[in-house]
Amino acid sequence: MAEDKNENHYFLDGNPEELQRLQLGQDVIKACMGKLVFAPIDFSKKGVRVLDSATADSAWLQDLRKSIGSPAAGSHTFIGTDITDIYFPQPHPEGISLHTQSMTRPWPEGWASSFDLVHQRMALAAAGKAVVKDTLRAFVGLVKPGGWIQLVEPDHSISKGPAMADFFRLLSDVFAFMQTGPDYAPQLKTWLADLGLTDIEERIFDVPIGKTSPSEETKVKSTKMIGLVIKGLTDVAKSIPTSIPASELQSLGPRVRDEVVETGGVFRLYCVTGRRSPAD
Repeated sequence: MAEDKNENHYFLDGNPEELQRLQLGQDVIKACMGKLVFAPIDFSKKGVRVLDSATADSAWLQDLRKSIGSPAAGSHTFIGTDITDIYFPQPHPEGISLHTQSMTRPWPEGWASSFDLVHQRMALAAAGKAVVKDTLRAFVGLVKPGGWIQLVEPDHSISKGPAMADFFRLLSDVFAFMQTGPDYAPQLKTWLADLGLTDIEERIFDVPIGKTSPSEETKVKSTKMIGLVIKGLTDVAKSIPTSIPASELQSLGPRVRDEVVETGGVFRLYCVTGRRSPAD
């Protein structure tokens, strides 16, 4: 489930339950992936710099800082950026600096070649087809020589059940309206290689939804999460052309909820890591 942002704001920022959806998504994805960082960053060393682009409520950064623990985390720099500050916690979490910054706009000059890890999850769709490669090139420019990029993006071509298939079709329609693509995830490995990164690894996670979840806690959270996503998405879809008739939009949410509760669902994530050459 992408963050669904366009150039000026969150695509779902009119949904008052979006913050809850973000927090549920962090919990569900973390439970499936097992850890937060797959790039080989040595957090036992002092002075590690981490950037989380499209940080939203900074939940990923907060969990990362907690997982490192004290006193090591205190020596590191954790920076989160997003196109809007509407979901930034107030006050900002301890040890985390949050800034308003679009991934498609020029980054602060002082940040060039300064980060050990640049991370972004489920937000690249905000960079339309015309600018996505430039956006990735800018990420590479933020990484210090020898540092790493970690990108996590969804593959909406994988579904389990007809209702989830319709949901992903609607999501693809919305992406088309945004002039972006639903197929970025399988291309990430090639795109990073084209930008000169090395030691590239691709990991694929099929995140279970509803009945197929490994625990009762994630079953409840994933079912609630997908319900909130569909609620926000169908509200958006009412005002744009889609392949799903308006009469069917109203029933999509209940259909998906029934399907994931009775048989389960899945959404696929690609996690791709790559290293900037130490010789750069």
